[in-house]
Amino acid sequence: MLNNIDLDQVKQYEAEIKADDNEALFTTHMTGTWEFDENGPQFTASAKTDKGPVQFALAHPNFEKLGNYPSPMAFGLFWICGCASATFMTAAAKNGIKIDALTTDIEADLDYHAQFKLGDQPLVGAFRIIFNVKSEQATDDQIAMLRQAALDGCMAMYTVRNAIPLTVTAKRV
Repeated sequence: MLNNIDLDQVKQYEAEIKADDNEALFTTHMTGTWEFDENGPQFTASAKTDKGPVQFALAHPNFEKLGNYPSPMAFGLFWICGCASATFMTAAAKNGIKIDALTTDIEADLDYHAQFKLGDQPLVGAFRIIFNVKSEQATDDQIAMLRQAALDGCMAMYTVRNAIPLTVTAKRV
């Protein structure tokens, strides 16, 4: 275990992929529910963990106040920031680099014109991710390598940087 990364598990999964390329492929799934109780969240979903499901809840901000639940954008930023950080730290552990502390900042430039049909500007203009790294051991070159490993290996950042096929269906049930 290094940097709170289970290296044995990482190495085992990497070996499984090397032995059978199909081990790297899977489809993940989540189902969410729109909620109608005005005193609770607007949308809920759960994610599986080893200790059982974890419930997610969100509410779209009403533009005057934040509300009682995180917004969809907060979860999006958390996904990108968390994935980037986990990929950064996994690369550090795989390379034997001890990181003493890591905080990750993420910023997004948003534009609501198109959402209100007041223009056709992009809804998101840019994302910025800043890894704030404290390490007695890591050199500047190693930190740059870890940044690149996160950029190359984080599925969230890959999704932001590349056009991913998207299918959207609405069906009556």
